[in-house]
Amino acid sequence: MRSNRARTCAVHFSLPRAKFVAAVDRSASTAALFCDRYRASSSFTDTAEMLTKAKPDVVHVLTPPGTHEELIRLAMAAGSHVICEKPMTANAADSAALLEEAAGRKLVLVESANTMWNENVLALHPLIDAGTLGRVREVDIELSLDLANGPFGDLNLGDSGVKLPGGAVHDFLPHMCGAWLFLAGQEEANGLKGTLRNASGNRRVGYDLLDCIITDGPVRGRLKLSPDINPPAFAITVRGSLATAETELFNPFLRVTGGQNVGKRAPFELISSGIGMTRAGLRGFRDKVFQHTPYHGLVRMLDDVYAALQNESSLPSCSRLPRCWRGHEWSIRLLRFEIDRP
Repeated sequence: MRSNRARTCAVHFSLPRAKFVAAVDRSASTAALFCDRYRASSSFTDTAEMLTKAKPDVVHVLTPPGTHEELIRLAMAAGSHVICEKPMTANAADSAALLEEAAGRKLVLVESANTMWNENVLALHPLIDAGTLGRVREVDIELSLDLANGPFGDLNLGDSGVKLPGGAVHDFLPHMCGAWLFLAGQEEANGLKGTLRNASGNRRVGYDLLDCIITDGPVRGRLKLSPDINPPAFAITVRGSLATAETELFNPFLRVTGGQNVGKRAPFELISSGIGMTRAGLRGFRDKVFQHTPYHGLVRMLDDVYAALQNESSLPSCSRLPRCWRGHEWSIRLLRFEIDRP
């Protein structure tokens, strides 16, 4: 299990809408410790055994991407709905086959899209819908994260490293692509130009740098993942014909510039931004104290999905899950065909 996401899910499972019935890990002690800490009913080291004995309604797959397909098929064969961490698979054909199987079994299979449910991302959409920004012209999503300094690049680990076509970048790209489509209001993106390469020299991470610009269509933009700049950040900028909105997910703030505060009124914009950043700093301090992490969107997403399953209604619409899936397909196409590799 991926520990951060597993802990976040476990917090959600403590809510009335869901009951945490079992955890599976190859390590019996890890599974038992996790179950004891989060009050699960039982722990297992074998997925098939868990499915037979625990009979879960929903299985959340939190394992490395290379294991996803087998676990998803096992869960669906047992009659369980599946929520899978991204990327669901390494290629679009495998993902399409899994979705077709889920539809044939009348089961729900969704890829996790916690970024779409992040409160700062959700705060951008009313600004777009209300016309505060005017017509959206550009969406930039920039992630700075030292991928080599962590589990992706830990040379002390015995395995061969990230087993994805796009290396460590691939693990984050569905979030970036899905968020871009969501905020740009697009079904797809064209005119992609950029580069994907290994900047750190760490063999485990595979590719760890992406710089891609989107030049065609009504909305332009940029997707950028940098492993060698600080501070760590997940920055999103939406530029419109009237104003620009900026947010950051690791140290959250939301700032809107432009609109009426231009020309002689520009100093008022600086004052307003300063007050807003001070408030954001205080909220950020509170969030760190109470461990309100960037993963909080996952809890909101799970609640929406479980509510839909309980009520036998359609999955959360508002374009978030559909655009997340298109983001998954786009990220695979981008890595395979559109980006130059050395």
